[in-house]
Amino acid sequence: MSKIISIGTAVPEYGTSQHKILDFMQVAYNEDTTSRKLKILFHQSGINTRYSIVPDFGKSKSGNNLLYENQKVPGVEKRLEVYKENAVSLATKAIQNSIQKLNTTINEFEITHLITVSCTGIYAPGLDAAIIEQLDLPNDIFHTSINFMGCNAAFHALKLGDMIAKTDENAKVMIVCVELCTIHFQPKNNHDNLLSNTIFGDGAAAVVVVSDNAAKKNHQSGLTINGNYSLLLDKGKDLMCWNITPVNFEMVLDAKVPEFIGDEVNEIVSKAGKRLNISPEVIDRWAIHPGGKKILDTVKRQLKLSETDMKYSYQVLAEYGNMSSPTILFVLNEIMQAEHQPNETIFAIGFGPGLSIETALFTYAE
Repeated sequence: MSKIISIGTAVPEYGTSQHKILDFMQVAYNEDTTSRKLKILFHQSGINTRYSIVPDFGKSKSGNNLLYENQKVPGVEKRLEVYKENAVSLATKAIQNSIQKLNTTINEFEITHLITVSCTGIYAPGLDAAIIEQLDLPNDIFHTSINFMGCNAAFHALKLGDMIAKTDENAKVMIVCVELCTIHFQPKNNHDNLLSNTIFGDGAAAVVVVSDNAAKKNHQSGLTINGNYSLLLDKGKDLMCWNITPVNFEMVLDAKVPEFIGDEVNEIVSKAGKRLNISPEVIDRWAIHPGGKKILDTVKRQLKLSETDMKYSYQVLAEYGNMSSPTILFVLNEIMQAEHQPNETIFAIGFGPGLSIETALFTYAE
């Protein structure tokens, strides 16, 4: 068995209210019908604040920043330059936060494995190499990357971290997810684009995974990883995906996604329960990826969950928006910091391109 003993989070300095971002969007689109659609989407978003690595969204008029430098829409090359300049610092901020929560330092803790996760930018040598240099980690450390797997990529990283910790009792696995979704903004007038521009923000989260025996020996509480269940729903493959264009990484987020997930979620939870040997009725806490308010509302209704069950998912959505891969870790972080009864079970669900569904079962253990 393995255990998550710490989760650290980080967001960029530019936090902007939804109504201020709406002002920016209306100027960028500059079209009355679109403006009305945006108002409806923003009003229904369930989001209060989002964060961006660039200051553009806090302005009511376009300025000479990333998105409208010299009044021209930037191409993908320029956006990836911004990613390369900023992703590492945000990722290391989350890592340092996770280590601080363990009341130690990076040098004293001695990370043995590093897994980086991102879908909003890519280059080589990549984030893993840059973080090793930034944090002065050993140059022979195990390191790998999970790229371009979308909103539920953290589940894939946790599966890998779990396998490592199970096979190496002394492993100290650091997983860091970092996404700069907002650098890919463009005022393209279709529903997918309008929806994406309504919900996505930037953020990073870092998770420390160790073997259960190591955690017990060091008296470290946390979330024991009991297992995972994955399902690829091929019939939904066109509903959510990333496309690389000359302008940006373009997110396809069909308005039918909440309805599609709603039709499937009970069967998914049932299958996962059988695989993980747990009945949904005995699950104590739920961590649902805040892909959007309609997704959360639909899952809540279909699974007959309470406001308390959904509390942290709605909270993270309201405070940060959907940050893609780090978002579920923000939810788990809130759950970890709450008061617990011994052996409470936590069931997590994430949704990503494919349409792929990832689930994980955790138990809180002192």
